[in-house]
Amino acid sequence: MYNECLTRGHFPEQWKIAKIFPITKAGKKDNYDSYKYCPISLINIEGKVLEKLLINRMHHLYKTEFLNQNQFGFIPQKSTTDAAMTVRQFIGPELKEGSHHDQPRRKGSV
Repeated sequence: MYNECLTRGHFPEQWKIAKIFPITKAGKKDNYDSYKYCPISLINIEGKVLEKLLINRMHHLYKTEFLNQNQFGFIPQKSTTDAAMTVRQFIGPELKEGSHHDQPRRKGSV
């Protein structure tokens, strides 16, 4: 069943349904402000197993260098911070030079 889902690239809708429980953050009890809570979502066990299988396969692809080193999603030890830092390294030199590439052209200029 799981291999069929992975082969077809299909994640059954009923496995995507989650129950969300608001958990009070430490030291934030007796307060009803929404930022005092951390949402915990519990998904169907079949969905969790399929998710883990998918992550394991992607991790194997990453280790064997079939995935681009700039892949950040579903890769252990990589985060959105890593993605942002990679973008910063890529565009940083342009920002330092004060590149004028995206400034609008004046009328009559070529």
